[in-house]
Amino acid sequence: MNNPTQNMNKSSILTLGSQVIGGSDAMDFSMELRTIVEGNIQYVIVDMSKVELINSSGLGMLVSGLSTMKKAGGTLKLACVSAKVKQLLEMTHLNTVLNSYHTIQEAEESCK
Repeated sequence: MNNPTQNMNKSSILTLGSQVIGGSDAMDFSMELRTIVEGNIQYVIVDMSKVELINSSGLGMLVSGLSTMKKAGGTLKLACVSAKVKQLLEMTHLNTVLNSYHTIQEAEESCK
């Protein structure tokens, strides 16, 4: 995971790696979100353009991230989701709670 970048509209972009399978990545993700919340950032956009593999732990990590952001009065949005990952989100019905956008720009515009 890359360091988050902050935009002018109180959003931060987190870029995930090619494999989102929980473990230490989930801990890093959680710590990044805590830092973002402490910085009064309202919107987190998760750039999933590099994600090739995601398992149930990775999905749990995203749901937990959404919960963290909602408790802080913000939200978490997914961007650049591949067709394969989008299909998994639909199969698990997580597409009903995790908003996804084709591009980072679309996700940012939804934060306004």
